[in-house]
Amino acid sequence: MAISPDQRQYRSRRLGSSDATRVMAGDWHQLWLEKTGRVEPDNLDFVPAVQIGIVTEALHPKFWERRTGLPCLPANGRSYAHSQHDWLVCHPDFLTWEAFPLDPFAKPDTLLEAKFCGSPKSDEELGEQYYWQVQHQMLVAGLDKAVLSILRPGSYSWLAIPYSAPDQARLMENLQAFWWHVENDIEPGDPLPVPAPDLDQMRIVDMGRHNEFASHAATLLTCREDWAAYRAAEAGLKALMPEDARIAFVAEGLYLSRSRDGRITLRFGRVSPQYTAKAEPWGDPMSDKEISWL
Repeated sequence: MAISPDQRQYRSRRLGSSDATRVMAGDWHQLWLEKTGRVEPDNLDFVPAVQIGIVTEALHPKFWERRTGLPCLPANGRSYAHSQHDWLVCHPDFLTWEAFPLDPFAKPDTLLEAKFCGSPKSDEELGEQYYWQVQHQMLVAGLDKAVLSILRPGSYSWLAIPYSAPDQARLMENLQAFWWHVENDIEPGDPLPVPAPDLDQMRIVDMGRHNEFASHAATLLTCREDWAAYRAAEAGLKALMPEDARIAFVAEGLYLSRSRDGRITLRFGRVSPQYTAKAEPWGDPMSDKEISWL
């Protein structure tokens, strides 16, 4: 979410959701330098991934509503502060509902955190990456439901981030410990990171004891170099096909065919006699030019 200069100033002496991620990652010393005014935070104005996320943020409600049928409202730059610790703040991206509200005046009950992803990370990996950030938002805003809205160059998805009272207690303990260093102006070290829980419900299985699986895997590993050579030869053949040829073949039983839209396909087998009857032998165009010149 893009924040205003006033919000940036407001956050400079408080802990926001992105700060919570750094606290749980053990990045205390650098964050302490920033919060005590000893160094300036990194300038993200020209970080492409950050700026793309800001520009595409407005698309998330559209995709969310189309996918779920649930309304999604912008948080309108609202800043939330924790009910007991005013130095804990968050600025949600959007607010929505877990289920369609029957009461038209019902308040949203779910946070929606918008993220753009250009990497091959799975939804679950992104959920773990932003887990502490979203837990912090739920903790500060007083909500117990949240979703991660994920926009990719070629797809859209979303992932529910489960509310966890034990994890929020662990988060609060670490945030308070870090903030003690800020309030007392005592330089901290970097503690060990606190990993997010595994959000992937699918199993990871070692198939080494499955004989048939292992046999197929061994065959693929044995043929891997030959397969790479095959693909390279196929690409080489297609690159050498004359531009004005419909069919290009060799008598050994392999030919290339060009469709009307220009797509070239490699086929195995002999060319139909109707084509071989019209075939002309290939000649080197450069040789023809040399003969013509002579």
